[in-house]
Amino acid sequence: MPSSASLDAFLSAFYNKQLAPIDLRWLVLVGGLYAFVQYLVAVPADLRHLPKVSPYATIWSYARRESVDCRVRRLILPFAKRGEPVVLVYMLGKWGVHVLDANLVKTVCQDMERFPKKNYQDHLHFSFLSGPNVVFSNGEMWKRHSASVKAAFDREIPVHRFVTLSHELFERMGSGGVLRFSDLVQRYTLDVVGTALLGHNFQAMQAAEDSFVDHFNRVMGKIATPTRLIFPFLDDWFPRHAVIEDVNALNTRYDGLLQLKRQDLGLDLLSYLLEDQTLTNEEMRSNLAILFSAGHDTTSGALSTAIYHLAKNPEYQSKARDEVLSVLAGRTEPTLEDLSNIPFLNACIKEALRINSPISLLPARWTVEPVNLGKYYIAAGVSIVPNVCAIHQNDANWPDAQKFDPYRFIDTRQRAVINIPFGTGPRQCVARQFSLFEQRTLLCMLLLNYEWSLPAGSPHARRVQNEFGAFGLSIPHHLDVEFIQRKL
Repeated sequence: MPSSASLDAFLSAFYNKQLAPIDLRWLVLVGGLYAFVQYLVAVPADLRHLPKVSPYATIWSYARRESVDCRVRRLILPFAKRGEPVVLVYMLGKWGVHVLDANLVKTVCQDMERFPKKNYQDHLHFSFLSGPNVVFSNGEMWKRHSASVKAAFDREIPVHRFVTLSHELFERMGSGGVLRFSDLVQRYTLDVVGTALLGHNFQAMQAAEDSFVDHFNRVMGKIATPTRLIFPFLDDWFPRHAVIEDVNALNTRYDGLLQLKRQDLGLDLLSYLLEDQTLTNEEMRSNLAILFSAGHDTTSGALSTAIYHLAKNPEYQSKARDEVLSVLAGRTEPTLEDLSNIPFLNACIKEALRINSPISLLPARWTVEPVNLGKYYIAAGVSIVPNVCAIHQNDANWPDAQKFDPYRFIDTRQRAVINIPFGTGPRQCVARQFSLFEQRTLLCMLLLNYEWSLPAGSPHARRVQNEFGAFGLSIPHHLDVEFIQRKL
């Protein structure tokens, strides 16, 4: 910051017209930009009674590429700790109300009539994950989509498929060493989604150039540009043609996959969708895109977090391994029954989901009519964002919330309202049991085959560092882990 003396000198030169023309133009530009931003972030009159996070603090957080969990802990969690049930937050170019109280989150998520889902296309103009799909649709359209999706997950959990793909993962891991686990596990979970749900083997664990997962990651990275997330309207004024072209190319790959599946229908989720004659091609592609993303990104984030905390807490890793060895009793692969009889490892998974929830912010809803949330009146047409991270990180809900402690879930019944890694209400994640058994299987197999720790100098040494992104996900970024192969 300039000193008062230098500021006085600047103002004196300005008033006496002693500044060079370039200085005057620069001053006008900065002043105009400030006035424009002030206009953009002005709080609507019907929301000014709500507590709010400074929009400039939020903009600075995006400019620094701060992950969503860090942003919540630094800017939003203080309001939750003061007992505020909601807080106003500037995000994706508009003001929205973050719900911080667990009971109010339950209310919002259960009442689909008063709080329907809001589509990200209202904010991000070319978001391929939005559109008419099972996550963002409402009413009859949602019922049609969810019926097909639910049918796929009502089948028996394919533990054998998880085990087979674990062996393929271990072939890549070899005897161990320092490995980029966050990348490996993303490829593993994508192959699980492909073979177990979509009836297509993406072969993501193979080193194919410009694979589906590489293309997906590239598009997600291009969308998450801080300036465009802060001011999405810039895409109207200055379209990013290269990004649009890459998104269209990814959609073309989705269309190609749909065409292949039409010629070879099976007992998978994608086949169920294709058999529904009421779904348009856009609806089918939109569902494929969201299932592709949600089916592997969130589970890979959860597994990375669990591996990270077991690396940081070797005593928990050893206890979980002893439990798995005891249950398997000399066998080298778990069964569905085994995976239902590992309470400590299951507690580690639940605690990883709590402390670094892959979905930090549930998809936004909006108010179709005026409502009261806690002590505050909310007008109609307002974005409502259930904040999972704020609930899971609040010491009032979870004493010493920053500490990884799996014993929270041993011999205790946690209140469901404060433990919502998969959301809550009728639209909570339909794949939650599939994801949990997938996590249990891979962790069992890893505990049998490897020991692991964080390598020296890890940027994650103090706290897991998550990716910067556009959709409220908390996914560990470039998590390197040092593995040592065990003798079976």
